[in-house]
Amino acid sequence: MSQQIKVAVAGAAGRMGREVVKMVLEDPTLTLVAAIGRSASGEDAGRLVGLPDAGVVMTDDLERSLRDSRPDVLVDFTNPKSAMPNTMTAVKLGVRPVVGTTGFTQEQMDEIDRECRERGIGCLIAPNFSIGALLMMKFAAEAAKYMPHVEIIEYHGDQKLDAPSGTSIKTAERIAESRRELRQGNPNEEEVIEGGPRRLFRRLPDT
Repeated sequence: MSQQIKVAVAGAAGRMGREVVKMVLEDPTLTLVAAIGRSASGEDAGRLVGLPDAGVVMTDDLERSLRDSRPDVLVDFTNPKSAMPNTMTAVKLGVRPVVGTTGFTQEQMDEIDRECRERGIGCLIAPNFSIGALLMMKFAAEAAKYMPHVEIIEYHGDQKLDAPSGTSIKTAERIAESRRELRQGNPNEEEVIEGGPRRLFRRLPDT
């Protein structure tokens, strides 16, 4: 058997974090070596997800956990405020981040890229890990080539921290890359509002 991949999970007490912990514990090619989550600190990670004790105690100190457990990968499902410092901490310790948390700016992405290249390690930041969502983004980009008008509507609980979500932002970026610039109205329109360049739009009579 090939060497197992040692995995640490940040945000392990959250909904997605628990799913990651459970998946890692049930995969014979992976080994859970650390679980970080403030709300369940001190609890066994296996018991937290309804499995037998895993011998990995939840902690709220990310850097210390990474230094002590020396994982190959850190899976982060925390929140936009914590994701960037968590990612940078992992990279500086030589741990490869796999991030499912959204909210990164382009400047932050560039910084992470530079740090990873300096240390010769990889990093994956994905706005959505769902195959269905990834296919939706691809199909939206393809459809945008033929349909000039587009609207993105998403529904979330009113307590969601990052809105619009990373999925909707990435979808908009993919659409923008695929579609031509759309200019509404006749290109030879001559009517303008006096004193400014804005076009004059008149309501058509009801029919």
